[in-house]
Amino acid sequence: MVIFVFITLLSIRAGFILPDASPHEPSVDSHQKSNIAISDTVVLNRKINEARMLMKDNKLLQATAIIKNAMKFATEKKIAVPYSLFRVYAETALGMGDLGQAYEQSGKAMALLKPTLFYQQYAEVAILRSKIFTQIGKFTPALELLRQIIGLATEKHLKQILPVVYREMANIYYILEDKENEKKYTDLMLKSSIVEQNKEFTARAWYRLGEISNRIDSNFSQSNRQYMEALKIRQSMYDSVITPLIMIRIGWNHYLLKEYDTSLAWFRKCITIGQVKRDYTILANSYGNIGTIQRDLKDYKSALENYGRSTTYSLNTKDWYNLSWVYKDMNDLYRSLGDYKNAYLSYVLFKQYSDSLKVQTYNTGLADARTRYQTEAKDKGMELLALKLDKQKYFTYGFALLIALAGVIGILLFRQSRLTNRRKLSEMNRKIAEITQANLRQQMNPHFIFNTLNSIQYYMYQHDKIATNNYLTKFSSLMRKILENSQHTSIPIKDELDALQLYLELETLRFKDKFSYSIHIDDEIDTLIYKIPTMLIHPYAENAICHGLINKEGNGKLIIDMKLHRDFIVCTIEDNGIGREAAMVIRKAKNSNHNSLGTLITESRLNLANALYGSGMKVSYTDLKEDDKAAGTRVELQIPVMT
Repeated sequence: MVIFVFITLLSIRAGFILPDASPHEPSVDSHQKSNIAISDTVVLNRKINEARMLMKDNKLLQATAIIKNAMKFATEKKIAVPYSLFRVYAETALGMGDLGQAYEQSGKAMALLKPTLFYQQYAEVAILRSKIFTQIGKFTPALELLRQIIGLATEKHLKQILPVVYREMANIYYILEDKENEKKYTDLMLKSSIVEQNKEFTARAWYRLGEISNRIDSNFSQSNRQYMEALKIRQSMYDSVITPLIMIRIGWNHYLLKEYDTSLAWFRKCITIGQVKRDYTILANSYGNIGTIQRDLKDYKSALENYGRSTTYSLNTKDWYNLSWVYKDMNDLYRSLGDYKNAYLSYVLFKQYSDSLKVQTYNTGLADARTRYQTEAKDKGMELLALKLDKQKYFTYGFALLIALAGVIGILLFRQSRLTNRRKLSEMNRKIAEITQANLRQQMNPHFIFNTLNSIQYYMYQHDKIATNNYLTKFSSLMRKILENSQHTSIPIKDELDALQLYLELETLRFKDKFSYSIHIDDEIDTLIYKIPTMLIHPYAENAICHGLINKEGNGKLIIDMKLHRDFIVCTIEDNGIGREAAMVIRKAKNSNHNSLGTLITESRLNLANALYGSGMKVSYTDLKEDDKAAGTRVELQIPVMT
């Protein structure tokens, strides 16, 4: 039974269970198979199965290496490539976020299967292709393909296809926020799963209907009835992973119905399961919910004890979501008791962990944007790739006609690609700005990020692999460092300087040694022990470069100096640029609305820190002169010693 559950879970991830490779499946030249040595075909199928198993174990890089080796082997032995190799290649590429490769390989697999009688395999690959369409935001072709599969599955009486198709359609309508169709196709998923006697998808359908009743209809009683159906099936399958999650949802619905005793009973069952499994996530959530119920029952002492258990387990798993809502509920508890000091402290922690969630969202968005950017750079843009593949059939109309149209189409697509890239960059800039405004912590300037990406793109187009690799390595290290630092209000000086060093290296690369820099640290300053607010120095260094040094004729110099004076650190950022007055004139001439946002946010953070901790953080500016002419700017930060 354990093996069955393991295989079933793997099949859920892919949407269906992969069949074994067979020497009788369709390929590029099926009629040539009789001339192939059996041993070579067996070797190729073994490679395909090996890649498939690695993919199921989430060892995607190793699977990709095996797949490429299999492709090379087929070419050397002149063996027709089977559809299963294209299919596993597409699935592995999708798992790695390489949407262009996934699109191309799934198309090849479908092309081999379409003229054959392998309807089951064709339907499975078509479902995979619809997932790829969904990933790149092409919902209309995804839905059209899924509807075609419904017709094929109904006509040919295909097994275990309709439940998967209806699930994918429900997923798409969920993304589109079409509640009626989401519910409609979830109902169809349930009915087809029951007919197919597919317990896994029946349980999934009941659970999803419970979510819909909860989220859309706010019908908590009906939601619980649907959750109970899912729970019965999961228990009959001895599923110890999903079962406690359903029980938590049932317990929470009873809480929403103000059935506190029943709700407590469910959460205590979850605690028993969590203790047996040593599952800290289940324990953290259950103890937190019990605390909230006891808070509503005015059993404040027990509530605080359970909140404490919840936060302990949440910290072990770094569950920022659980920590944020628990501290918010604790804030409500303390306010009802009139304990405003602890209410304030709880609210600060709530904001801290909710900010961490926003950073995670930003990180996910940036990673997704990077994946899409790299995919477009590799395949000349996803839109161009999809259009070329969709228009492939027109190649038969004549090479002469293609040449005549290629120039016009190429120009239009190139312009469209540039406009699309600009919109994406603008959207990323907006999201980063929202996160910066929300938590008043200066993240990396989006303008710098996109200039860096443009520089990377420039090196890629110049085929300068060494510079591209160097740039990407430093950029990814800087972003990782900033995201790590941004999770804390204050960090050791060493961490701040490491991030600053990476930033300055990137800027000197980007501006081709337009300026040099040096960083001097007083020997009395212990950079591992002494702390400063996160991203404090960076905005001033950025202003010195962007407004002072870049506009200077000849090479400039940036000096960053930190010295210890009694109980505070003096940090000086000095440049020999054109000065603040000249920089202001240039900005006005360019009609720039940028007003050193990073500096303003940093100064706001300094004011907030002074209000909270009574610190004496100060910032002062000095315009440097030489023979009555502007000779640069000096910014002096006075930072109290923190450990």
